[in-house]
Amino acid sequence: DSSTSRGLGDVYKRQALELVQRCGGSRCSMRRARKAIELGAEELKNGEQTVSFAAAVDETLKVKCGRRPTTLRDIRYFTGALMRRCPELKNFPVRKLTPQHCSRFLESAFSSGRQRYKARAVMSGILSLSLRRGWCRQNPLLRVDAPSFREQVIAVLNPEEIKCLRNAAESPEFRDCAPAVWIMMYAGIRPGEVARLRWCDVDMEERVISVRPLASKTGGARHVTILPVLAKWLKFCRDRTKPGPLTPICPKGWTIKWRKIRRRAGWGSRKRSWVPDCLRHTYASYHAKHFKDYNLLQMEMGHRSSS
Repeated sequence: DSSTSRGLGDVYKRQALELVQRCGGSRCSMRRARKAIELGAEELKNGEQTVSFAAAVDETLKVKCGRRPTTLRDIRYFTGALMRRCPELKNFPVRKLTPQHCSRFLESAFSSGRQRYKARAVMSGILSLSLRRGWCRQNPLLRVDAPSFREQVIAVLNPEEIKCLRNAAESPEFRDCAPAVWIMMYAGIRPGEVARLRWCDVDMEERVISVRPLASKTGGARHVTILPVLAKWLKFCRDRTKPGPLTPICPKGWTIKWRKIRRRAGWGSRKRSWVPDCLRHTYASYHAKHFKDYNLLQMEMGHRSSS
């Protein structure tokens, strides 16, 4: 026992000398050495307070349970792909994740720049939550450059194409879909936002459509001007169908009907595919050309800046 104690004493002495040397050698004071011990103990304790990446994902989904289904779907899709294609990430402690780890996982899991860009945003949100929970000391993705990718050029519909789309939407089979198509075409409101609008959001007297926070993609409210051409068609539809205030703008089966409208108007083939935001960009382009007012267009579109 005494030999064991002497052996342990020698070990402690060597560690104490090493500590003194690392803290400044002969200039090291007892207070400085004690401070180093305290910091080391704190770091050791913090290192043990962490969770796996999979647990951080579960916590993120619980916190964001009130978000839109599409948001939760994106989180599940991208994190699921990351952990499926990089199995070691599932049980990897979030505190030990480095920028190099994150970059390697993103590159291994996704081949396209667009998917890496979206996956990086989702992963960064999970690590930011982990930072708030005290499971890590930093968000390593803030030190990882966002992947670059080429945005697809979104074409603007010409007058003939607009006429074809309107004729398809105003046909007897799809007449109940026409207001939604008009609002996307003549007010630039996003398809997902239109799907959440009700007739009480359309104020024909004030000539505005209110996109409320729960309907907005970005979570902010805005008022979009009802231009004369849109007012004419909306009034015609309202007077004909007399919808209630809480009646949705989009009818039942809207997603399928909207796809059929585009197909009837000439889109849907391999040679002529539909670009989701083309109506919004069409509205913005014609608005800019006619009014020549980017600040006004910024307000109508709900963008943070006119750039």
